Amino acid sequence: MTIEPLEPDERVRLRGTKGGGLWLVALFIAYPAIPVGCAFLTHSFQYPLMTLAGIALVIAAACLTVFAIYRWSEHKVSLDLKANRKFVLDTTIARLDERYFRGISSFYLNVADDGPDVPRRRFQIDKAVHDQLRKGERIRISFVPVSGRVLEIESDSYRCRI
Repeated sequence: MTIEPLEPDERVRLRGTKGGGLWLVALFIAYPAIPVGCAFLTHSFQYPLMTLAGIALVIAAACLTVFAIYRWSEHKVSLDLKANRKFVLDTTIARLDERYFRGISSFYLNVADDGPDVPRRRFQIDKAVHDQLRKGERIRISFVPVSGRVLEIESDSYRCRI
């Protein structure tokens, strides 16, 4: 494993993953607020004040949770940019995983155990990258250490900048 400085195009790609947190919160508020607002306009039910306050509190808590998770991931990318380093690892693919959670697929690459100095053994990758790689194949993977984002994967037959 070697440690190298980030290249200018890699810094630009990492910066591109930041931003949009307020847009995400606005969307998360608008999504449940529109149907609830339509229900209040079309039905003439009398709702107690505490019920309305409870609904607003649940929506606000959910929005703040999503925003906090998003800001934490942004903070980790900021730390990677500040550190200005990437790890480059020549290793073997130990396993390729596909996991489902509520109908959404996530693809992972597990690398072979190359010693205690390797800070990460599992990386999240895109489906297109997952389809090109094979178990047992030798790869060179470069990633940033704090957020764990993969910057580049290169094998004998395939190269991908992410």
